[in-house]
Amino acid sequence: MKLLQTKDIRARNRMQIMQQLIQCKEVSRAEIAEITGLNKATVSTIVKELLDNGFIVETAMGVSTGGRKPIMLTQQADAGYCIAVDLNVTHIQVTVTDLANRFCAESSVPVKGESFKQNFQRLCGEIHQLVEKRPPSRYGLIGISVAVRGVVDLDGVIRFIPKLKWRDTDLKTLLHQEFQVPVYVDNDGDLAAMAERRENPGWDEMLVLSVDDVLSAGLVSHGKLVRGYLGFANAVGHHILNCKETRPCNCGKYGCWEQYCSCLTLLEAANRGAEHPSGSMEELAERIRIGDSQAQQALREFLDYLSIGITNLIFVLNSEVIILNSRLFSALPELVEEVQRRIILPITGLGTQTIYLSKLGQRAALTGAAAVAIEGFYSNCMEQL
Repeated sequence: MKLLQTKDIRARNRMQIMQQLIQCKEVSRAEIAEITGLNKATVSTIVKELLDNGFIVETAMGVSTGGRKPIMLTQQADAGYCIAVDLNVTHIQVTVTDLANRFCAESSVPVKGESFKQNFQRLCGEIHQLVEKRPPSRYGLIGISVAVRGVVDLDGVIRFIPKLKWRDTDLKTLLHQEFQVPVYVDNDGDLAAMAERRENPGWDEMLVLSVDDVLSAGLVSHGKLVRGYLGFANAVGHHILNCKETRPCNCGKYGCWEQYCSCLTLLEAANRGAEHPSGSMEELAERIRIGDSQAQQALREFLDYLSIGITNLIFVLNSEVIILNSRLFSALPELVEEVQRRIILPITGLGTQTIYLSKLGQRAALTGAAAVAIEGFYSNCMEQL
C-alpha cells in the first residue's frame, strides 16, 4: 500500500475543499468541515491559503443557526479563464469560459477541406483572437481543452477522424507549443458524458448518445467513465447494423450505424430531389411538422435505424438511463416517445428504456472539456501551494 506524504495529504485536502466550493457555489467554513470531515483548524488554514492566492473570495454573511452569521465563500471565477474547443467535422466551435465554467465568448469557423494543417492554423487564429479580447486576470489562460469527433487514445492523440481522414494527429502537443499552457484532448462523447454525469450525479449507469454530424457516445458505469483498454470503447457509431451495405462508411467499413443515423445522412436523404431542400436540422424539423412526405419518409428510416442501434446498446450496457443529445430531438421532442415505442426489450422484463433529452444540448461536450481544464488547473495549483 502506497503511503501518502504530508505534502500529498495537504494537496488532497486543498483540492477536496476547492471541489466543494465549485459544487456548492457558496459555502461557509463550518459547512466545508461538515461535508469533508476535515477538522475546523485544517479548513481555516486551507481557506486562508485559497484566499491569499485569489482562488476564492468571501461574500455575504450567511444565515445564523443560533450564533454569529457565518461568512460565505465562493470561487473567484474571473481569476482566470480557459479555452474549450469542439472540433466537429463541419465546423470548429471555440469558446471562452471562466473558472466557474460559465461561457463568456465564442466563435465558430467552418472546417475547410481535409487538410489538417490549414484547419489547425485557422483554429489557432480563432484562439488568439479570443485570448487577445479577454481582460487581464490573475492567472490568465489556464488551459485549452478540445473535444474531438473521432477516435482519441488515452494519451490524447487523435488516432482517426473518419470524416476528415485525419490519422495519428498530435493536436495536444501542437497546441501546447503554440500557446504554452496545459492542453487536453479527448473524444466529444466522453467529455459530454463527464458533463452529464456532473449534471445528474444520481445516475451511476448512463449512456450519453450524441446524434450530430457524426454519432458519438459516452459510457458511464458504476459512476465512472468507461474508456476501454485503448480508449476506444465509445466508438458506437461504427458498430455494424447492415452487413449487406455496398456503400463504404467514412471509416472504410460497410453498414456502420453512423451511415444511417447522423444528421448529415438524414439531411441528405430528406433533401434528395426536394424542391426546397433544408439547410439545417431546424429547417428539416419544420418540413416534418408541416407534413412534407419526403422529409417524413427519411425520418421514419432514421428512427428505425436509431432504435435498432439503441436497442443493441441496451443489451450490451444495461444502462439505467440514456441521455440523448440531438438538434433534431430538441426541435421535435415528441420523437423521444417514438423511439421508446420502437425499442423492443423482450428478455429484460422491462416495457421500455428511460430516455431523456440533454439539458446541456450542443454545449455538453464543451462544458465537459472546460471542466477538465479547470480541474487540471486547480489540481496543479493545490500541489504547488
